[in-house]
Amino acid sequence: TAGSSALPSLPQIVVVGSQSSGKSSVLESLVGRDFLPRGTGIVTRRPLLLQLVHIDSEDEWGEFLHLPGKRFLRLEGVCEEIEAETARALGPSSKRVSAEPIRLRIHSPR
Repeated sequence: TAGSSALPSLPQIVVVGSQSSGKSSVLESLVGRDFLPRGTGIVTRRPLLLQLVHIDSEDEWGEFLHLPGKRFLRLEGVCEEIEAETARALGPSSKRVSAEPIRLRIHSPR
């Protein structure tokens, strides 16, 4: 409505599928980089809430909401932290899964 201060809803994409159906590949293609854990069996055992932030800089980094203020300047470090945070929550060799999301922001000029 005119004069309303409500912001429009941001575009959102939900990637859903069976095990090993390419969900991680879809997210990586949106980002334009490989940054998610890979392997056989159940690899991604927690949902990933991914926010893409466009910046006017050549720098690129990721940051997790569970580690405020810490920037991951290498996206390989993002993969390692996803694995580490999953292991902290569920155990390193567990095949358990959790509905508790890992929240990640990637800041990039792409």
